[in-house]
Amino acid sequence: MELKQHFTRLGALAAAGAVGTAAALAFATSAQAAAQTIEINDGNVPTTAGGYEDQSCDQVPGGPLDGQDGWVFVLPASAGAEGNFISVTATFTDGDGAEQILTTDGVDGDVVDGQGDNKAYIITPAGWELIHAEAEVEDPNEGAFFNLTHACPGEEPDDQTTPPGDETTTPGEETTSPGGDETSPGETSTSPAGGDTLPTTGAPLTIALVTAAALAAAGAAVFVLMHRRRAAQDW
Repeated sequence: MELKQHFTRLGALAAAGAVGTAAALAFATSAQAAAQTIEINDGNVPTTAGGYEDQSCDQVPGGPLDGQDGWVFVLPASAGAEGNFISVTATFTDGDGAEQILTTDGVDGDVVDGQGDNKAYIITPAGWELIHAEAEVEDPNEGAFFNLTHACPGEEPDDQTTPPGDETTTPGEETTSPGGDETSPGETSTSPAGGDTLPTTGAPLTIALVTAAALAAAGAAVFVLMHRRRAAQDW
């Protein structure tokens, strides 16, 4: 008799456990099925952060940011969704026109809690253009959408590169003049043929002329003397 009652109690517990498990699975399935994708308000895109009409750095951690733009999205009450954003995925074009997709995954952005209206933010390099966004929410109304509530423009980094040709020399350094190397006065310069040439002066030319004149005079004197001796002999 006692054994029969024991099995009866085990059966009741097993039945209760089965009912609880089924209810939990049904709830989880229902919750999962309620998550849907909604689109951003078409009137909010495309836009840059600097060109958006509503600018604020609220909900952007540390904003305004140096070299980065902040984008803040809001899930309005008119969407009829339960709770906050599950996630937001946004598509941008960068400075080269390439598409870049960022999400509120905790790296590029996050969902904001406790800020009144349900919000989320994404951070991008400065100057990117938002062209599309979509969000995962729970049980929204038919035709629901969300908004870009405001943007926080960042400062683009200054270009610190040196303009081509703007090179300076350290004071005291020697510079080479166009066309070749400079030589100091009195130094020997090398001729194109490879030989060494000495500085030219007027003294060697004068000595040569005086020597030639002296030799010519001596030759003339010897000629006259020989001529006289020959004449005397013939006399």
